[in-house]
Formats: sequence, C-alpha cells, structure tokens
Amino acid sequence: MNEKLHLGVGRSVITPKVGACLAGYRPDLVSTSVNDDLTATAFYFRQGDKDALLVSLTVCTLNTALANELVGVIEDKFGIKKEHCILHTTHTHSGPNLMGSYGWGDIDPEYLNGIFIPNLLSAVEAAKSSVRAVTMAVKVGESLVGINRRELTVENEIKLGQNPWAPFNPKMTVLSFKDENGIPAANIIHYGAHGTAAGANTEISRDWPGVMTDTLEAESGTVTAFINGPEGDVGPRLSNGKTVGLGDINYAMRHGAWAGQDAVRIYKTNAGYTTPKLSAFTGYVTIPLKKRIPLDLAKEEYKKYEGHTVNLRGKLERHYRTLIESYSNGYEELSHYEIPQTVIKLGDVAIVATPYELFSEIGMRISAASKIPYVLNLSNANGSEGYFATESELCRGGYEINMFLTKLIQEPVDNADWHFIKQTLKNLDDMED
Repeated sequence: MNEKLHLGVGRSVITPKVGACLAGYRPDLVSTSVNDDLTATAFYFRQGDKDALLVSLTVCTLNTALANELVGVIEDKFGIKKEHCILHTTHTHSGPNLMGSYGWGDIDPEYLNGIFIPNLLSAVEAAKSSVRAVTMAVKVGESLVGINRRELTVENEIKLGQNPWAPFNPKMTVLSFKDENGIPAANIIHYGAHGTAAGANTEISRDWPGVMTDTLEAESGTVTAFINGPEGDVGPRLSNGKTVGLGDINYAMRHGAWAGQDAVRIYKTNAGYTTPKLSAFTGYVTIPLKKRIPLDLAKEEYKKYEGHTVNLRGKLERHYRTLIESYSNGYEELSHYEIPQTVIKLGDVAIVATPYELFSEIGMRISAASKIPYVLNLSNANGSEGYFATESELCRGGYEINMFLTKLIQEPVDNADWHFIKQTLKNLDDMED
C-alpha cells in the first residue's frame, strides 16, 4: 500500500487592469472590460519526502525564460524542486501578454511584477499550507467541443476553420480528489483545444474553459481547474463553422456551457478512488536539425515579408533577416536542440509538460504506445515555443507549419514528431515503478 498522498490547493486572481493589451491575435487589441476573472490555481502534491507542483494559469502563454525564472523563485521560496514544477497556461486569447513574442507585442512589466508574480506566489503558498490526505479517481469520457482547425479548402489550401476528417482527440479526463472523509477536495480537467471561442473580443476572459470549470466547480462543490492538452491543430467546434469566434464573448459562454455539461457527465461516472504513488522529474527530448537553407533562398524569402512587423508576416520577416545575417556573423550550425520535459506521475496518470503547442496526433500516439494507462500531455507548459507539428502535415503548409519551421535559424528534421514521441516514451519508461 502506498503512503498517504497529500494535496493542497490554492487560488488567486491574476486579472489585469482594464486597458491591458490582450494576447493571441494582434498587439494592439486592448481590453475594455472584465467578463470573468483570470486565476492561478496551484496544486501541491506531497507523499513522504517527495513533492510536486502543478499550477493552472488562465492566460495565453508564458515566456519560456520567464517560466524558468519563476520555477527557480518557487524553489528558493517554497523548497519545491524546480524540476518538479509545472507552470501551465490554458491558452485563452482574452488574457494579458506574457509571451513577448516578436510580432505579437511586449510583456507588460507593470502587470507582470505588480499582479501576476505576487498572486502566482500567493496561490502556491496557499496550496502548500493547506495540505490534506486525499485519494484520486480517474474519469474519462468523450467530448466533441473540439475539432481539428486546419481546414482544407477546395483549392488545396490550409486555413483556420474546421476539418472534420483530420486528427482530433475527443477524450476528456477528469482527475477527481476526495479527502479522508469522502469530501471532494479538487478536480482537474484535461482536454485539448484552443481558447479562441470569443475571437478578437475586448473583454478579459478565460474563454470557454472558464465556463466549463465553473460549471464542474458548482456541481462538485470544490475547486476545479483546466489543463490544456495537445491543442496545436485543435480549436473549439463553434456554431459559426469556425474555430475562432467573431469577437463576441457570447461564443465563449455558449461553448463553455456545452463543455461544462460534458465535464459534469464525466465527473459523475463511476470510478474507484485510490491512493496513487507520486513521482516527478524533468527529462529532455532531443530534436535533430537540418542545415540552414541556402543564402540565396533566404534572401528570396525575405523579400516576400520585407517591411512587415506584425504577427506571422512580421515573424517571418525577422526570421529570414536573422537567417541572412547568420551567414556573415560567424553562426555555427547546430546538430540538434533540446526540449525540457517535466513529468508529474500520480499512479496510473502521467502529466507531461512541454513548452509547445503539440498537434493532437502526437499526444494520441504517445498515449497509445505508453505503458502508463493515462498520459495527459500538456501544451504551453513551463514556457511557450510555438507549434510542434506532425510530419504528415508539413506538405500542407499553413499558419502552424510556418511557425514551426521558422522557430530557429535551422529547421527541425521532417520526422521531428517521431523523435519527440520516441524520447517522451523513454522518459515515461524511466519513471515506471
């Protein structure tokens, strides 16, 4: 029999002031009101001399260097090893900019230092100081609130929309915790889909996952948080036939109600509560790189985007400019790059953090091949490095592929997804009891 598992939960509000720029669509989208508060919900796990921390942050993304700095602060302040910490962002596009990515705007230092960091640390402190013995149940069902968003047109082009025949994982998982008296202690919902139901609205909001978590929280009587799975090519299955709303917050409210019904239905399924064994570690995934594209081709590509500074075109302008400069500044080509991967394992459940927006097929392939019954892959966890695509989609191109291939000066190899999957499985095998 395992030692008792202890869980502490803390929550704080991380809503920015009205007037803050909203992240995800364009750098000049300014908030005009608060529809629902943004939150940091911290889950602190302890079993014997082992502990781990999972924080669900209802913002779009978190700069990777900033995430690394914050887990270091948490280690220094609370004694939780940074290798055992996951800071996960739910990817709402109606929250503040904490990414600072070229073309999408800068991080607001006043918000970061005055609201976000103090309240994140407050949530962690509350979680660590409120532990109680718990048992856990794993409840799994299906939800169709998401759909593949890489719509293929009759002209054989990819655009953001709905693609009903492309990969998409309908599994929704609810981790449910009860204390020793059988009283609900916390819930964690895992599903993979973009937080884009409202579209380019001006209300600060958690988007559709906020309504979903509020619904289960009300029905179960305990704190509930959302962790977003492989959502790189998945969006909300909206009534407008798209995966992005029309700048109308009502899309998010309606869609969240649907998701909430599914979450409650799954939560109410019968599943045994047991005491899982806790473990956590950080491993690495190594992705080989191609050689740089030729200088002449880089110059040719640069001309297509010269003068652009915003969003994808701005990013591509900077990428090809930097690539051209690399031929004269002594750049030495790399053979590979490494991706840190933090895993928190709770018995039959492995929560796998990756600082990318994984395509859904990657998560499904990992789950299918792993010896661990429930592998909950996360996107945008411990940083954000953009999309991570599958080899089969490279030939189609599109927004996500352009972002994926131009993250670094050198492109990843075509079968980068296979390398990612293979090494993730090895990391999980290394954690086996």
